Amino acid sequence: MSLGTMIQSLLGTIPGSNYGLVKTSINDAFRKIQDENMWSFQLKTGGWLTPSLLGGPNTSFLSPGTITVVPFTTTITGDAVATAAWTTNVPYPPLLTQQQIRVPYFDIYNIIALGNNGTVASATVSTAGASQTPGVYTVPILDSATGAGGTVSITVDANGTVTKTPVLLNAGSNYTTPYITFSAGGNPATFSVTLIATLTIDRPWTAPPAQSSNYMIYQSLYPAPAGFKKWFYISDVQNNCGMDWWTKTESDLANDDPERTIFDQPYYVCAWGPDNRPGSATAGQMMYELWPSPISVLTYSFGCLCNYPPLVNNTDTIPYPLNDEIVKWRAREILCQWKEGMKGDNLERGSGANWQFLSKAAHEEYKELLKQARIMDSNLVSLYFTKSRQLPPFGGEPFSSPNGNTNIGLF
Repeated sequence: MSLGTMIQSLLGTIPGSNYGLVKTSINDAFRKIQDENMWSFQLKTGGWLTPSLLGGPNTSFLSPGTITVVPFTTTITGDAVATAAWTTNVPYPPLLTQQQIRVPYFDIYNIIALGNNGTVASATVSTAGASQTPGVYTVPILDSATGAGGTVSITVDANGTVTKTPVLLNAGSNYTTPYITFSAGGNPATFSVTLIATLTIDRPWTAPPAQSSNYMIYQSLYPAPAGFKKWFYISDVQNNCGMDWWTKTESDLANDDPERTIFDQPYYVCAWGPDNRPGSATAGQMMYELWPSPISVLTYSFGCLCNYPPLVNNTDTIPYPLNDEIVKWRAREILCQWKEGMKGDNLERGSGANWQFLSKAAHEEYKELLKQARIMDSNLVSLYFTKSRQLPPFGGEPFSSPNGNTNIGLF
C-alpha cells in the first residue's frame, strides 16, 4: 500500500477529519514509531569529500586573486583572477555555495550565493575565425539589457585569426548578458565575456575592511544526513583512522585555535549547529566542523542513525519491516486523541463516542503489530552492530552495541 491508499482507508473513520489532517497524522505516526525504536532502515552509511583549498594546495595557503569587502555588509567582490576561479565549472560537488570564505586569519563565513556587480572582468576567445583583416580593433561590449560603456581591444593575427586574449579597456556598468560582435572580413571570431563576480555571505562582515586582500576558500563545515539522530562511527578513509566526534566542542576550538590557523589532517568532528543558510540544499540539517581545518582532498565515511523522510507523494510507501497496518493503527490513535480534544465543540455524528477508550484500543493493536515487526527486524539491526566472536588472533577488537556504547570484546 501507499500513502494515498492509507489516507483513503482512514478517511471517514473519524468524523470531522479531512485529507490534510489524516495525511499529517500518518506522518506523525511514522515519526513516532521511528523515535520509539531503532530500525534497520534508519541505519545510514554515507561520506564526505573535502574539496581542498580553492586553487589547489599551495605554499602560500591562499586562493587565487584578491577580494574587497566593507564591514557590516554581506557582499564580497573579487578581482578578475578571483572571478575566474569562482566561475570555473567543477565536475562534482561541493559547489562554491557549500564552502566557506575568510581573510586570514579572521572569522569564517558561509557562502550562500554567487553573483556579479555588472562590470566586465574579462573577455576570452571562443572561436578564432578565419580570413580576417589583420590589425588591432577597439570593439564595444554590448548587452541585451542596460549594460554599456565596456570596450575591448581585439588583435587579428597576420594569418587572419584571433588567438590573443582581448585586452579590457573599459569595464562598463549595469551588464547582465554581455556579448561582443566582431567582424573584420572573412569568418568572424566569437568571444565570451565574464562579469566581475561577487559572493553573498550568510551574515554581515565583522572583520576589518578588505581592499584587494588575500583570502581563502575551502570547506570546513559538513552536513549530517537529513533526519540525523546520532553517529555510530566516522572514519578517515585516506589515512586509515577513526575520527573523534565526542571530545571537542566549538567552545573548545575557540580556545584551542580561535583563528583557525592549524591546517592539518583533521582528527575531530565538532557540532557547529543547524544549517540556516538561505536556499541551502541541506537547510535544517546539522552541520559539523572538521578540525584541524582540511585544505587538501580527503575522503571520509560514516555510519549514523537517521529518520526515514516523511511520506509526501501518494505513491510513497513505508519501508520494510514496517507495514501500513502498523502506521495506520498509530495514526488512528492520534486521530482519536484529536477527536477527544474536540468534544464539546460540536454535535456531529460520533461526538458522543468514548474516543479516549478508542485511542487506547488502537494503541494496543499498534503494539501487537509493532512487536512482530521488531522481531523481524532484530537480526538486521544486530548485523550492523555485532560480529561473530572468534578465538584470538581473529577476535578481540571492540564493537558498538545497539545502544551506541562500546563493547570491549575478547582479550
